[in-house]
Order: sequence, then structure tokens, then C-alpha cells
Amino acid sequence: MTKTWQKVLTASLAAMMLAGSLAGCGSKTASINLENPEVTVMTKSFNPDPAPADSEVVKALEEVLGTKVNFSWVPSSNYEEKVTAAMGSGEYPHIMLVGSRSSSVIQNCRAGSFWDITDKITDASKYPNLAQSNPDVLHNISIDGKVYGVYRARELGRAGVSIRKDWLDNLGMDIPTTIDEFYNVLKAFKEQDPDKNGQDDTYGMIVTNYLDGPLNNIAIWMGAPNQWGINKETNQLEPAFMFSEFKDALDFMRKCYEEGLINQDMATYASDKWNEQFLSGKAGVIIDVADRARRLAQNVTGINPDAKVDVFGYVKKDAESEPKTLPTTGYDGFYVFPKQSVHTEEDLDFLLGVLDKACGQEASDLMNYGILDRNYTIEDGYAVKTDDAALLKEYADLNQFAPGIVSFPDGLKTKYDTDVAEKVQAVYDENKLYTVANPAEPYVSDTYSTKGPQLDAIMAEANTKYICGQISEDEWLAQVERWRSQGGDKVIEEMNAAYKADTSVQK
Repeated sequence: MTKTWQKVLTASLAAMMLAGSLAGCGSKTASINLENPEVTVMTKSFNPDPAPADSEVVKALEEVLGTKVNFSWVPSSNYEEKVTAAMGSGEYPHIMLVGSRSSSVIQNCRAGSFWDITDKITDASKYPNLAQSNPDVLHNISIDGKVYGVYRARELGRAGVSIRKDWLDNLGMDIPTTIDEFYNVLKAFKEQDPDKNGQDDTYGMIVTNYLDGPLNNIAIWMGAPNQWGINKETNQLEPAFMFSEFKDALDFMRKCYEEGLINQDMATYASDKWNEQFLSGKAGVIIDVADRARRLAQNVTGINPDAKVDVFGYVKKDAESEPKTLPTTGYDGFYVFPKQSVHTEEDLDFLLGVLDKACGQEASDLMNYGILDRNYTIEDGYAVKTDDAALLKEYADLNQFAPGIVSFPDGLKTKYDTDVAEKVQAVYDENKLYTVANPAEPYVSDTYSTKGPQLDAIMAEANTKYICGQISEDEWLAQVERWRSQGGDKVIEEMNAAYKADTSVQK
């Protein structure tokens, strides 16, 4: 649960400065001249020299968007501080990226600092691209059932399992499709000499002290909810670990640990070493994100030219069960429209139109690749980017402004170096058909905001100790009760109050 809840932790500086924002400090941003429009955008940069205003690509993008765009590039390393400063001073651009649903962002939305675009973003007659926003992602960024921004889309179905394909081939096995088959693969990787070196020196799956990745994926496969779920008997939100299917996942991992199918030092094995034993040929499975397989494939052949890496998205609970996959939130920040700088609804409609065009294929290609035959060429159907530093700079970081809400199956593509890298996208595409949404994603618990780290630590330690056989089932259940008594019940109460107050959700 830790990563999910990081977004609600309070930034003390933001809280101190919030009063200034809510008091209505003046803004230096002028109204938009719709006859000769010029808009300001604040967003992240990751390059030391992002695209300059006189870039040929920026000029081409402005033609497509129908406005001059003045980008305020803020290094990603201190972006949140810049957002905090803007909210404190009330001096905003027309369009501002907020990186997370922090408590200060939530309070500013509730106080009316940013425009509510709930009804507008689904208006296909005005904004045909924005209207294709994923409803689950809109729910994830919503606050009290209202949408205040245009999200930057990210892969929903990013989870995946990297596996040594050459080991499967050596053992005459296929990619597993059920939990039982997955167990059989892990067992065979431990006991049947998958690398055929005649030694008992391999095991199945690498698990690190970041337990959430493997455990949460397996729990979803087993049928558990995604972090929070609705108890059908009470119609109440409850944490995933209170559902029997989550306990099934713990029992599965405990069995694997007892049989040596996962590394015995998992409780202390650092996540930054996750790849090491895969690359060295000690283990053959990692549950994390699908694109880890691409990086593993690039690196393993330098160590073992005969090694082959494959990737798949999930296994089913059993042959009769429907597939279930663990999604991301589906976004990386969202663009808000401050009322201090966007003075009228007419201005808001214009800016939404700009972002709608930014979702289009022409704008998307410009922001991700630049100008054809200047910044990239087409070879064998793939886009090949220039290696000229000056030309690369012309569109550096412009992709940070691309909402990416609309996908283009026949659009520009970059050729990958390995077959498994090509397969990663297929995993993404299939995974997103079966994602299990977190119904509590938009909600905030004040108790969790203050006690979250302590509560998370209780269950993280309990889960790890249970898998490693250090505590019994009764002792694990006692830790659940400890979680509840030390603030967890209050968290559940507050989450359910927010859930019941959310009129956008059918209950």
C-alpha cells in the first residue's frame, strides 16, 4: 500500500502557504487574446536544455495548436516546490502540471482555485480527443467526484513477468497460464537443472524487500481487490489484506519460500539488485513491470549469448477463471487551469481546445519525434531519430506536454533492438483489458495522512514474516488487528465516508 498512499502525504510547506492561495492573491497572467492567442504552460523538464522558444519544432507545434505557447520548464528535481510556490503566491500560468494529488492540491481544488472540467472533458462535440479519456483514470484523478485536470496518460497494463525462455525450452515447458502452472515452472527451475549445467544451483523467482510488486500481482491473479475492495456483505470499502484471496496469495508465496523456490534472503534483498541473480543465471523469474524484460534482454546476452528472455502479463487463478491484472493509476500528473490566470469560461474552453489538439496525431508526432526529414526519418516503417544534438534539442522535453490520451495504432513507432522489447507493448495492450481498478484511489483519509507510514510498516512486516515462516497465521491475523487498533479502523471509516459522499460512483 505504501506507493499508493504516497500521493496523500501532506507537504508542510504547501499547507503553510495554502492560506495565501485561498485568500486570492493577485496574478500577473493576463487574459487570453483569442484574436491573437498566447498561452503559458508550466511543466517538467528532464533535460538540461529543453526545447527553446525559437525551435522549429515548437513553431510547428504552435501552428497545429493554434496559439503561441510560452513554456516554463521546471527541472523535475524541484518541480513540486515550484507548484507549491505557485499555489502559495497565486501567480499561475494558464496551464499548470501538478504531479500528484497532494493534500495541498486537493485543498486548492476544493476551495475553487482550479476550474472544474468534469462535464467539459467528456463533451465529444467540442473535444473529441479529450472525450476519449479513460473513465477509470478520470476517477483516479477526481476529487470529491469532480475532475479538475487533463491527465498525462501512462500505461495502465504495465505489470509483467520476465522469464528465462531458454530455461523453459530446456525443460520442454511453455509460458504458464494458471497459478498451478506458474508454481510448476518455479519448482522446475529449482529442481530440474534448467540451465543444464549438471549442478543444483538455480531457483525460481527473485523477490526483494520491496514485496509489493510480486505479492500484489499474485493477489490480483488470485482474485483479491486492488489495494481496496468492496465487501459484498457490508458494501463497505476494506483494505485488500482483509480479503481471503489476499491471504491465498500470502499462502502461495509462503509455500514457495518453504520449498526454496524463491530466494531465502528476500526479507533483506535490496530492490536495486533485483536483476543481478537473473542476469547471472541463478534465478529465472521476476514479477515487476513488463518493460523490465526489455532491459534484462539487452543485458543478459553480454553475459550469456545463449540466454533468451520472454515476458507475459499474468496467469489466471485456474483454467475457468477470468484474467485479472494489476494496473497502474494510468496517469503521471495532470494539467489544471487556475482561475487566477484563466479568468473566463471562454478562456477555459480555448485552453481545453489546445490540449485537445495536443492529443492529436500531428501534435503527438511533433512532440515525440520532431519534424519529418529534419529530426527523424522513416526506415522500414520505423521512425529513426537523428543523433544530431542540436536537432534533438529542438523537441527536448516537448513530450512532457503531450497528454497521450489517444493512441494511434498506425502512428510512428521506434524499432526496438530485441523481440522481447516488441512483445512488451503486446503485454501492455492485453493487460489493460483485464485491469482491476482500485475503487478507493481518489479518496483521502486524514488519519492515514498522519499515520500512514506506521500503519504500512505493520502490514509490510507482517506479510514478510508470514511468507518467511517467522510467524503463524494466528500471529499474522493479530497484526491485522493491531493495524486496525492503531488507526486502521479510523482510516476505513474515513475512506468509506468519502466513498459514500462520491455521487459520481454507482453503489
